Amino acid sequence: MPHRPSKDRLSGHRRASLFIFYSAAILSTVATGLLQRLRDLRSMLLGLAVAGAACAVRCLLQFLCSYDEREQQINYRALTFAFIGTLIFSLAIDFVQSGWASPHSR
Repeated sequence: MPHRPSKDRLSGHRRASLFIFYSAAILSTVATGLLQRLRDLRSMLLGLAVAGAACAVRCLLQFLCSYDEREQQINYRALTFAFIGTLIFSLAIDFVQSGWASPHSR
């Protein structure tokens, strides 16, 4: 009989993986946002942003691969929805900022 980790232990591992993912994503976002303001620390902030993004991607993949097939399908649908929603939101922001929405802004 194969050894299966307990559900609480696996749940704790998933929770820790998500916590690291969110922390790394926030760190990367803050470092990227500070690039324009702190030009003296540009290379350090850029390195921190790239390292944070790489850590976030690794933790997210680790989290997604730890689920069974049914949960992977749910996560795939959620990620697809989030990607499409983010894409539409980004296009809407670009549309508003470019002045297409208001003919008086030209």
